[in-house]
Amino acid sequence: MQLPYSMRDALVDDLDEYLEAISSTPDTEAVVGYVIELFETYAEDKNLDEIVPQLEEEGQLDGSLSEVLEEEMSSNDEFEYTGEEIVSLLERLCDIEWETEDEGGDEEEEEEEEEDASFF
Repeated sequence: MQLPYSMRDALVDDLDEYLEAISSTPDTEAVVGYVIELFETYAEDKNLDEIVPQLEEEGQLDGSLSEVLEEEMSSNDEFEYTGEEIVSLLERLCDIEWETEDEGGDEEEEEEEEEDASFF
């Protein structure tokens, strides 16, 4: 499944903020609930409906996304509760690929080229 890279960045940032605000030993079930809620919110903002069932189907998960995430997090003693780690786990489980959004990139390059040309 392809999703916008801006969604990934926002997820990582918000998860890091959430994890910093809670205790040093987070409750896996609560973290998973927050992850799914965040994911659904960002998906709705991007007009992506029913994102969780799509992710479950795409990843061919053996259970619900929340069950599988919780199992993966709690069964791995080396799992670190960081936004990056959680989003990476989601990527792996649900076969997510992030596509970059080319908003204004070409325009900025053209402006820089014009500025460079005016130097000569």
